Amino acid sequence: MRMIALGVRNLLRNRLRLGVVAGLIALPFFLLLAFQAINAAVRQHTEALKQGVDTRLQLRAKGSMGHVNMVGSSRLLPHDALAKVRGIEDVAKVEPYLLGMSPTEGHNFAMHVGVNVGDAKRLESHGEAGHPRIIAGRDFVPEDAGQDVGLIGQGYARWAGITPENLGTARFVVDLTRTHAVIFPLARPKHELKIVGIYASGYVFGDLQLFMPIETFRRIYGVDTGFSWLFVTVDSVDNVASVERRLRESVGGVADIIAPKAAAAFTSTTTRAVDRVTVVVGFLAVVLMMVVVFFVMLVTVRERAREIGTLKAIGGSDGGIALQFLAEAVALSILGGVLGMGLFRALGGAVAGRLFALSMAPFLPAQYKDTLFDSLGGISAGLAPSTLGLVLVVAVLVAAVGSGYGVWQVTRLSPVEAMRHE
Repeated sequence: MRMIALGVRNLLRNRLRLGVVAGLIALPFFLLLAFQAINAAVRQHTEALKQGVDTRLQLRAKGSMGHVNMVGSSRLLPHDALAKVRGIEDVAKVEPYLLGMSPTEGHNFAMHVGVNVGDAKRLESHGEAGHPRIIAGRDFVPEDAGQDVGLIGQGYARWAGITPENLGTARFVVDLTRTHAVIFPLARPKHELKIVGIYASGYVFGDLQLFMPIETFRRIYGVDTGFSWLFVTVDSVDNVASVERRLRESVGGVADIIAPKAAAAFTSTTTRAVDRVTVVVGFLAVVLMMVVVFFVMLVTVRERAREIGTLKAIGGSDGGIALQFLAEAVALSILGGVLGMGLFRALGGAVAGRLFALSMAPFLPAQYKDTLFDSLGGISAGLAPSTLGLVLVVAVLVAAVGSGYGVWQVTRLSPVEAMRHE
């Protein structure tokens, strides 16, 4: 214990070097924690997607996309399909949707979605709940049912000139007379919606949508009956196959039944890319810490060669002296880890976005590069017990490996060789 205490006390011999080295160790610790936090946030986002689709099936009119103004694909599900689906055993919930397309610039278009207030806001191109995060204003509330209100994606909002600053007075005009190569005009009057919120979904096309209460959609588009989609939530994963079979028996003649796959694609592309980057950055951070500790301990051994020789001459054991240097290395690494955690706690959330953009974006599929970070809801800079355990384990590992050569030098020197060394 005396040698361990001596090793810890030796840290204070040169306070300037202690501060510089602790800072050098703290930086890779900060990066390690930041990328672990980014990885955790993306995994949480993935789990949210999975929860939205694992037990859900999509129904739409057979051979049709179900968009009320899409050329060649405007046929809707019959109105009685909703009651038939709700009557099937093991169906926990049915969410109806209506969809219309609206031109933006060139050949591009956005999607207008009618949804029951309280139901999931789904991304048309992926067919699953996008779990959009409100970044300005508010979400729908029960009182919005049937009202002239809308919730707009951040990409569509930019096109429409709607910003968080003017959201209080923002209005969106739905003009169904505008056309497009795949959109036919509807002879309906223009209708003005009050935009109550702006959201970020994590998908490029998902951010080009406008949600409105389904009753409002029917009034604007003149669609009295029918549905674009029905999303069927099964009460258990075990019952999905049997419900799908009964759906085909009940409405299979008029409906296509689809099991969404975008969450699996998100897992196999984005989550794996983030995992790979996190592993590489974590490995490089640990290597950098080891290099710093290695050279610090190498310099320390050379500076204290005469001291080592004296200790060995008066009977100090190789193991005791080596333990002193190892204790110093462990204390130095833990100090750097604590400093890194402090930096992460103070700056982690603010810096994570820049780190995400610089390091993760080049490895992500193109459709996620611009909006994924916004949809994550920020990166938590909290320090869970697992984080503290990670720092402790890495600190001990770095100290053991990084100081290994210095410890080996201590044990190979004879007292005379050490005392002659300057």
